[in-house]
Amino acid sequence: METPTTSRRINTEKRMMKKELIEILKNRDFDKLRRVRNLKKTISLLISLLYGDELYMFRSAEAIGYISRILIEHDAEVVKEIIRRMFWYMNEENAGYCMGAPIVIGEIGRSIGEDFKDFINPTVSLLENLELETKYVIYAIGRIGKRILKSEYDITDKLLKLLEDTDPEVRGYTIKAIKELEITEAIPKLTELLNDQTKVTIYDDGYFRNVKISELAFEGLRTFRRESNPE
Repeated sequence: METPTTSRRINTEKRMMKKELIEILKNRDFDKLRRVRNLKKTISLLISLLYGDELYMFRSAEAIGYISRILIEHDAEVVKEIIRRMFWYMNEENAGYCMGAPIVIGEIGRSIGEDFKDFINPTVSLLENLELETKYVIYAIGRIGKRILKSEYDITDKLLKLLEDTDPEVRGYTIKAIKELEITEAIPKLTELLNDQTKVTIYDDGYFRNVKISELAFEGLRTFRRESNPE
């Protein structure tokens, strides 16, 4: 039976651990996670940060992806259970909807390679779920990388249509994903978006960027040109 003293000690340890995690996320110093004794408990604490501040939501997801890369080597089922848990958090039957769940799926998918193959189709199908933040699903798809193109769904067509979305952040994250997935079919639409002067804030390479849609389109086109004409 847990005594009041034991309960206080556990809560104190949990607060200290969470404080340490916040500092790791603040500095994106994910290598320090390798020194954490209880990775599973750490993941639970990181999941608790997926509901609030957007910056820490993204970085908590990155940290979970980092830990998953460690765990997959000796306990793949634990990692897959985390993914299933994220899908459950997005299920309409679950009252505690987790906004950062798609991002976690993307970061784990990026980290565990072929072990993610059974989750490719379910991840792409999230684009059809209008209850989710589409921009986070798109971000996740881009983070997973080219293996997501193996989906039985036509993800290229879906992303091309999202370039015309009325939400500028959706357009911004879609350009980012298209660049990461090297979808060259998007070149004509990206060219059109060079005239889109709408400013957006997107999470990119660990930090938020304030950028125009036209600038993102230009970056995408420049990437495609560089790949087609390597020096």
